[in-house]
Amino acid sequence: MNRERARGRSRCSSASLDAAHDSLPGLSSSGLPTLMVSLLLLLLLLLPLPVQLWIQLEESCQWQVVLNKYDTLGEGSERFFYQNPVSTVDRFFNKLVDSPINHKENYLGFPYFMKINFSCPGEAKEAFVRGGHLKGLFPIVLVTFHTPVNFRRWKSERLQIQMEGAPFRMSCSAEHACAMSWYTPMPMKNGSVVMEVEISSNKMGEIIGNARYMININGFLKQEKDKLIFTLGNEVRPIIHRDFINTPSRPVWATVDQAPVLILGGIPDEKMILLSDSSFRDISLVELNIDSCWLGSLHCPQEQFTASIFDTISTESTLFIRQNQLVYYFTGDYFQGPEKGPATSNWVRVLHSRCIKKLCPVELHSNGSEYVLALAGGNEEGFFHFGTITDGKVTFKRMPNMRSTCDFQKAPECWLHWVVYNMEDDTFFLLMEFAQGNKTRFQVLKYSPVTTSSHLDSVHLLFQIPPFIPMGEDIDFVMLLGMEKYTDYPLVPRGLFHNPFSQLLFIWGNAILQSYDHKNYIYLAGFPKESSIKYMASSYKGQVVCVTETEEIWFIVEGSFKVYRLYPSEGWEIIFSLSQMEASGLYSTNETSISIFYDSIGLQQLVYLVDQKGEGRLVKRQLPVNQILVYQLLGLTTYEISINTPLPTLFYSNPCPFELMQLRDLPNPQRYTRLERYRAEPPFVSSEAGFHSKVSLAIYQGLVYHLLWLHSKYNKPYADPVHDPTWRWWKDKKQHKAFYSYKASNFQTEFGVYINMDSYGKLYNQKAMDFLPEYIYLDKGTIYTFSIYLVTPKTSWKNSFLGKKKHLRLAVILSHPLCVSATVEEKYLINRNAILFQVSVKDKLRCFDQSISGHNLMKTALLIKVVGSAGKCFLRTRYGHLMQGNDMIPMFIGCPPGKRLAFDITLTLQYNKETNRRYFDCVYPDPEMPCFLFSDPFFPFFLIQDMVTGESGSFNGSYVLKVIGGGTSLENIVDYSEADIFRYNSPNDTTESLIWTNRDNWTDSHSFSILRYNSSGIEWLCMENSPCHDIIPKHIFSPDFYFKIMVSNRGVDTSTYCDYQLIFILHIHGLPLSSGRALFYLWVSLTVNVGFIFLYISWCFFRPHLKKWWSLFKWKVNDIIMAESFSTYSSSSSSVPSTVSFKGNELQSTEMEPSPFRKPRPKKKP
Repeated sequence: MNRERARGRSRCSSASLDAAHDSLPGLSSSGLPTLMVSLLLLLLLLLPLPVQLWIQLEESCQWQVVLNKYDTLGEGSERFFYQNPVSTVDRFFNKLVDSPINHKENYLGFPYFMKINFSCPGEAKEAFVRGGHLKGLFPIVLVTFHTPVNFRRWKSERLQIQMEGAPFRMSCSAEHACAMSWYTPMPMKNGSVVMEVEISSNKMGEIIGNARYMININGFLKQEKDKLIFTLGNEVRPIIHRDFINTPSRPVWATVDQAPVLILGGIPDEKMILLSDSSFRDISLVELNIDSCWLGSLHCPQEQFTASIFDTISTESTLFIRQNQLVYYFTGDYFQGPEKGPATSNWVRVLHSRCIKKLCPVELHSNGSEYVLALAGGNEEGFFHFGTITDGKVTFKRMPNMRSTCDFQKAPECWLHWVVYNMEDDTFFLLMEFAQGNKTRFQVLKYSPVTTSSHLDSVHLLFQIPPFIPMGEDIDFVMLLGMEKYTDYPLVPRGLFHNPFSQLLFIWGNAILQSYDHKNYIYLAGFPKESSIKYMASSYKGQVVCVTETEEIWFIVEGSFKVYRLYPSEGWEIIFSLSQMEASGLYSTNETSISIFYDSIGLQQLVYLVDQKGEGRLVKRQLPVNQILVYQLLGLTTYEISINTPLPTLFYSNPCPFELMQLRDLPNPQRYTRLERYRAEPPFVSSEAGFHSKVSLAIYQGLVYHLLWLHSKYNKPYADPVHDPTWRWWKDKKQHKAFYSYKASNFQTEFGVYINMDSYGKLYNQKAMDFLPEYIYLDKGTIYTFSIYLVTPKTSWKNSFLGKKKHLRLAVILSHPLCVSATVEEKYLINRNAILFQVSVKDKLRCFDQSISGHNLMKTALLIKVVGSAGKCFLRTRYGHLMQGNDMIPMFIGCPPGKRLAFDITLTLQYNKETNRRYFDCVYPDPEMPCFLFSDPFFPFFLIQDMVTGESGSFNGSYVLKVIGGGTSLENIVDYSEADIFRYNSPNDTTESLIWTNRDNWTDSHSFSILRYNSSGIEWLCMENSPCHDIIPKHIFSPDFYFKIMVSNRGVDTSTYCDYQLIFILHIHGLPLSSGRALFYLWVSLTVNVGFIFLYISWCFFRPHLKKWWSLFKWKVNDIIMAESFSTYSSSSSSVPSTVSFKGNELQSTEMEPSPFRKPRPKKKP
């Protein structure tokens, strides 16, 4: 937020720009008429500082955000626990006839809306909101989805969506004016449980600073009737004084930027914790339903029993607590439905019958998992348990495997105080205390567990900690080389801290030792030996905070050797006095510090305030580190009065080595930060006042959901003709854009809603700001360059040589110099009294193999510092001060997220048609999966697509193609084993099992064929023992087969760190039959055909005879029938004379028997 404000401030005029870049109140000045005028100007310069400071402490207008459901828009606030999409929006889309949407799609929505407004001092708060709307003000909301931990289950990507608030009027009455707020959908993304919401204005109406909130999914809630309750405990009572007054502060331990729910224990004699899903903006006091409290035993002695929860650690889906020697965990209910994780219904006790004395956090995740460390005590002293959390599944492993670290060091008695997991090489740093007679000695050990290359675990000594505090009066640091002098004050370390980015290792206790190589240490002499640190907190971006047993707060800038005390200090007293003058609600004369911690917004302090009425409340406030340092530095500013000039002149020193610092020539950030950003604006409404209805908000919800659904659906093997996830959404509607606009302009759209197709899409060309990115990613040989412009202060000729300011130097520190190189080029701008430093950072192509996009990235950092500027240079803005001169850029080396390999079906079809001069598709063609003929050579082509920058080009490197599965239909595709994959794909196979062959006959070290962009293609074989051999046709058409193909460039393409691994289905038709089955079908066909011919000839030969015989047969049958009829008639008519019978018979026979001499009747003429 401060960086964004600094960017807005840089647009001021030159006069105000000079004032805004004052490093401190009191820069070099000369030529004033009199001494009194100089003193007056100095006082005027000092007076505005409290005003500027107070603007940051409590801004006049602030954005506010809560969650609402669709059915209760504008009513109260909701907790983010429901995770399934809602289908209520689809009924509105079905009625949008004249709108650019696909009515065949089923439109869904998210369960929540963000209700946004702002509050300003004064009674008529609603009037400010309405006035802002009438002036054209609306909020711009940027939601950032934090990348999930398990990149094997979820896609590794960094995603943002930018939305605009839609004004909605809630209620109107005769007594009260209409209340309004802005609404946007609260989007979700599969795998992401932490969302950062940044709200800014469109620079119209009221002046409101940016606001950032954490809105996270709470998987520890459930719906019971009409009430939300916690699954891990109960909210039994409100917070009372004895819960926090006079209690020591404790650390907030969690996986950085991954834990949606934070917990904090330490409630005296209560099994209660503080729980928050908004980084302690909203807090609940929950009593846990854990089963028992272990009192201790002989092998696990317990000094005292308490019901308090001591250590608490939060991960992405699981919470850990320690009560006495017992360790419990609880897994939340996340991603309901098919992707549901292994949630628990009760607290699960782990490490049964183990004596656990302490939990140590691992605040950064790696290798798709999170970790926690449990230190054993009692008769298991020297052991620790390494816990791994993957998708909520918790496993623990005891380390060392066979014997304790005491046995490794052959020590009769030892104590393990702290363990740090070094994820770079999968080792552990141990802080050990060993008994040595009546004294003890402390050591830092490195434990290496069993690996594939070594069959035994090992423990090595890294550093022998001095027994006493080194002497370091009037200096900032002491190099521990063995030749330094020591005091007689014992050095008692209590813990370790390691930053995997900068490789900086701290040993903290009643002294602070730091090392970059973990072997050579520096003692920071500015920290008093009488104080003892109880915990440390780090931003992992170059800043560290220490909290002592007496609640002192100390601040360290990585790369410097000075320690700054923030509380108690003179700067803190000034800030506190200003807060009391303004009656701030953030500070009180009676307050207790509960915790100091870093979140994505900055350094935060959780305090318990008691007001003048005696009522207490928990408040999270941002700790103003820069303002404290400015006021402390102000007291150290010296001045002098010169009488050698014609008029007495006041000179005061500027401790900052430069007057102005600017970042220039910054490249566009997306290529290096790998942040994908979408834009979604609310649909236009035909309301005269511009207010939306519930229907238009539901449509807005469905459009945002569909936009993110298209993003997830775009990750498919077959590439679209246009590299844009939204191309399919509008490809058939763009030609009717003018028609939709015409309908909307004439108020003829359904619900008065107009959907502008240009308002929904992906942003590829974000411009660089004037600050360094939060993270950068380096692929193989990638170079990141920028420039630093420094204006030197006015100095005498003694400090310069030929215009070169020797006192102004820029230092660049690399945490992995063997992996990354950096160069700095100086350009002296004498006419501007400035120096331009051009900094270039380049990957050295050494320290990383190949991996899938976003997987197993190596952590490193670049530290940039202007020598002598740490804690002395600040940029003043209307929102406060920003520290300058020291910055750290965390970097990731490897295959950056957002890159993928896709099957270029468009070019493949085109090239195969041109080369083979024919193309036969399937009998029943599928536009999403075209067919290829078995007898034609197959020429595949692939694309390298950058999902962040929108770049897409042909893959010109080498790759290995393997058939890893197949079947006669999509439903019965089976995966092949490793042995089968070798037999089906390797040219070295001798079992007659090859499915295909490379026409170029290139092979790699694994005996698989290597294909290239300009290869001669492949030929399908389907040999005798292959699964596609001798497929029985299911109909009269030739058989077909579905091949599951994997393409990878791993090991054969050294131009990138990316293992472009692609798995897709290829449909091949026209497969030939085996020779035996073909001969069988030929024999059957010949037999059937010969049989038909024989029958036909026989029919033609015997037909006249059969016809004559048939006529004779019919005559005989008729004759028999007539004879029987005559005999029956004769017997029945015996009374009739015989002559009559004779004549009748004669007549009948004459009529039945045709005369051979009868002439035929002549035919009538037509």
